[in-house]
Amino acid sequence: MWCSFYSARTKNRVLNLLLGSALVWLAETAAVAGQAVTLSWNPSEVTNVAGYKIYYGTNSQNYSRSVVVANTNSTMIYCLTAGATYYFAAATVDVNGNQSQLSNEASFAVPVAPAQLTQATAAAGQFSFAVTGIAGRTYKVQASTNLVTWLDVETHTAPFQFVDVNAGDYAQRFYRTVDVTP
Repeated sequence: MWCSFYSARTKNRVLNLLLGSALVWLAETAAVAGQAVTLSWNPSEVTNVAGYKIYYGTNSQNYSRSVVVANTNSTMIYCLTAGATYYFAAATVDVNGNQSQLSNEASFAVPVAPAQLTQATAAAGQFSFAVTGIAGRTYKVQASTNLVTWLDVETHTAPFQFVDVNAGDYAQRFYRTVDVTP
């Protein structure tokens, strides 16, 4: 998969990066949809700023990737893995290529898309539906007759087709999925 980085402003997810003459810290603010994060910051007060270098990775204090951005106040980083936690730090880069010390680290847990229950059918005392979600993640299907007490009825790796052969035994039955992937 090819991933790229673009400077952009977005309302989906914002990490405020406060920059002074040295980068000080990252602070998390809003929620994100999807597998991307937008970093935005107050510009450095240094007069010869050429841009910023954003470091990130899935291990705290050990950044496997970086992106250099122009003298702007935001950038969006794409292709983050759902369910993973990413750690970010940043530095100011001056016109001579000198880099400040890294800011304090901030983290972002990329949300996992909830499983979707689709293509429901009922026939001959059975009820079935497709469970989608993130391929390879494990989901429990739970059933309830009162929306208070839930019973685990099946566990599978997404995507899968669920069939409740006992559905005809109940006047009403409700279903939900729970992501059980660690």
